[in-house]
Amino acid sequence: MFDRLALSRARSTFVALAAAAQALWSLPLPALSAVEVSSRNVRQGDTIEISLTGASATSDNSAGANASATFNGNTYKFFTVSGKPDADGTSTTKETALLAVPADLDPGKYPLKVGDETISLTVRAGLFPLQHIRLAPSKDNFDTSAGEEEAIDKAKATLSDERMWSGPFSAPSKARTSTGFGLKRMVNGRLLKDYFHSGLDFAGALGSPITACAGGKVVLVGRGFKLHGNTVAIDHGQGVVSFYIHMNSIKVKEGDLVKQGQTLGTVGQTGRATGPHLHFSIYVNKVAANPSNWFASSF
Repeated sequence: MFDRLALSRARSTFVALAAAAQALWSLPLPALSAVEVSSRNVRQGDTIEISLTGASATSDNSAGANASATFNGNTYKFFTVSGKPDADGTSTTKETALLAVPADLDPGKYPLKVGDETISLTVRAGLFPLQHIRLAPSKDNFDTSAGEEEAIDKAKATLSDERMWSGPFSAPSKARTSTGFGLKRMVNGRLLKDYFHSGLDFAGALGSPITACAGGKVVLVGRGFKLHGNTVAIDHGQGVVSFYIHMNSIKVKEGDLVKQGQTLGTVGQTGRATGPHLHFSIYVNKVAANPSNWFASSF
């Protein structure tokens, strides 16, 4: 005998399942994203850009707000960067994080973790040379003034949201480069342990101009430092900070907004310097990066 009650119950169940399926179908698809790195085969001192792209890296639903990357025991924050407008005038955004490979990190394979994804990075030797120099006993040390080390470390750790640069950085001096990045030093016949040259030296004449490598905000003006001498540091945003060391005169003050190519001061030999020159460094999230890469590439 035909069971009307059973038929009614089956019909109700079918309607409920159909409604549930329709509701699920109408839900928006989960945002898709991909992790991209500018290079997976890098040298000591190189800078790497990590990007989150796709629907999850839009300004309306930003994955970068809560995402982070970890490498070599350090954590890196993502920031929103707008891309160039397309032909129709619209522009895409992506979340990026920058990291510098330490010049003294042993060559080998290292994991880069972004969320649940792990990417293998191969670090190659920078092939940095060994330099032999002689210093007077009064300069054969790394003594600092009271508060000098703390001021330098604070400037290195600057992390502001706004990206204040665009395109490659420019050299801060027209003088020749006398000392390269990453080299080791023998001082008075003694190898300096746990040391590498953290930037580039420009052999400028005393009083020759020093200019900003890119736009940014002056976050440190130090005068009379025993080790660094007269020093300026500029925050370029998103963890990138440049340093200008051993200066003679300084023409900016803390808090100034500067443009690329603007004069910051002049070359000197203050602090632990054996002659007139500019020591120039770029720090990316507190790690010294090879400035030559920033002159040649856009990040």
